[in-house]
Amino acid sequence: MRIDYRRRGFALPAVIGALVIIGILVTAGFYMARQEVRIGVASKHANMAVNIAQAGANEVMANWNGYQLGNIPVWGDTTLVDTLSNGIWSVRISNANNYIYFLTATGKVTEGGALWAGASRTIGIATKILFANIDPPAALTTRGSTVVKGNAAIDGTDNTPAAWGPYCTAIPQPDTVGVLTNDTSLIGTSGKGQVLGNPPYNQDSTIVDSTFTNFGDMDWTQLTTLAAAEGKNLSALGGNNNTGPALVGGRCDETVLTNWGDTLPSNPCGAYFPLLYAPGDLTVQSGGMGQGMLLVEGNLDLRGGFLFYGIIIVQGNFETQGNGNRIIGAVMASNGLLDDQSITGGSEVSYSRCTVQRAILNNASLSRVRPTAERSWVDLSSAVN
Repeated sequence: MRIDYRRRGFALPAVIGALVIIGILVTAGFYMARQEVRIGVASKHANMAVNIAQAGANEVMANWNGYQLGNIPVWGDTTLVDTLSNGIWSVRISNANNYIYFLTATGKVTEGGALWAGASRTIGIATKILFANIDPPAALTTRGSTVVKGNAAIDGTDNTPAAWGPYCTAIPQPDTVGVLTNDTSLIGTSGKGQVLGNPPYNQDSTIVDSTFTNFGDMDWTQLTTLAAAEGKNLSALGGNNNTGPALVGGRCDETVLTNWGDTLPSNPCGAYFPLLYAPGDLTVQSGGMGQGMLLVEGNLDLRGGFLFYGIIIVQGNFETQGNGNRIIGAVMASNGLLDDQSITGGSEVSYSRCTVQRAILNNASLSRVRPTAERSWVDLSSAVN
């Protein structure tokens, strides 16, 4: 038989072709598998980034720090950052009007090394401040005989402290009553003493003990318990009680019993509004300052040169002596024993809606932040990335 050596074989090209096709299929399989892994990891990390952002927002809301956040002006903002085991969150807190705050929370995944880390998502949460319902109706709310003597004054005209302008713009500032009492016939003046307001005096026969102990969902016992938890039980204050801001390393030291904050917002203790409690009578000597809320179980006697911004609630009587006592906010004095009260010297009680509200809004025990009831959450990832 004659063999034709000129014919080409086809087996080798077929094998090579098959190997090429198999190679393509294997490569495509590996590529698709890798893409599936990448899609799966990306989806996992995207969800993880949302969870990290939400964790940051929850942390800020659960530990709302009125002292730290109280100095954010309206339309101003500040940012808090923290690290978790699988990522980093940052939350920008924007003050809309002192009652509504918008949280912009970003979560970034750090686990997975250089190949997989870096997923980032941003969410927004509209929140609202919930706070104790303490709203004094006058510069001085009281019972019994009260005389304003010398150059003293009680004024219901709303007063915004000069340095507080940027922090008070969103708070209503109506004028109110100078002295609200159960019997206006027991209110008097002598010398150059004045009672001013809109109107200067008003009478409310429904003023009883509970007026000075029940405040919406909070009562006197709850308030004093919160004050004790803050470490501001003034029973150990003693006679040397010249109050004022205290610093350590340039920062506000809240542990000092005589540190009652600073009335200048720009100072280190300017956003510290403590809840203070005296379980008996309290006498504040000359000098000193404070802000926040002062609760006195017995009588309160101010003896010159004392400046306080905020709310004072006294279960006994309220008296001042000497010159320079200034209360910018409101005083509520139960005077349950109907003792004679006297506001003397150059003392002044001047109503301020802003200092009253900030004393509550900026105390962590009295205010909480929660998401608004409807449409509070939004995914901002596409808008910021």
